[in-house]
Amino acid sequence: MAEIGRIVCISGHIMKLVSKGDIAMKFMGAVVAFFVTEFMFHMMDAFAAGLKADTPIERIGAVLCGITVLAILMAVFRKFFSRSFYNGFVVAVGLFLSFDIAVFHWVFQLHRITNGPEANWLEPVFVVSGIVFVAHGVKKDRALKNTGERSDVSLPL
Repeated sequence: MAEIGRIVCISGHIMKLVSKGDIAMKFMGAVVAFFVTEFMFHMMDAFAAGLKADTPIERIGAVLCGITVLAILMAVFRKFFSRSFYNGFVVAVGLFLSFDIAVFHWVFQLHRITNGPEANWLEPVFVVSGIVFVAHGVKKDRALKNTGERSDVSLPL
């Protein structure tokens, strides 16, 4: 009987940690999103198997390749991590898309998404997409909190 009492006590403490861990999961999702997008999509002079995108079609194809990698990562994070982590990741991707392009591409003119004129229409599309990602992630996370659904109880090991 004492064993059952200890298990109930431990599970009660775990549930308290999980509710506090919700903020930690959101933060971890944002940090992972930042590093994934920064290191995967902003490598200077990166070559994939010796290929370099010279034409507009090749540059747009390179951007689509990056979008595909991001979509795969988002699907993996949605499947294997908690909803709080995933929502934090979605918000971070949205902030990165909108903030990075608006500040570093437009205000400071440090770099562009591509080296060609297609950046003039790609970048506004990404800024709007980023705003949609932020709104969607925040809306889903608030809905998750309001319904009381706690899908962040288990993490993959």
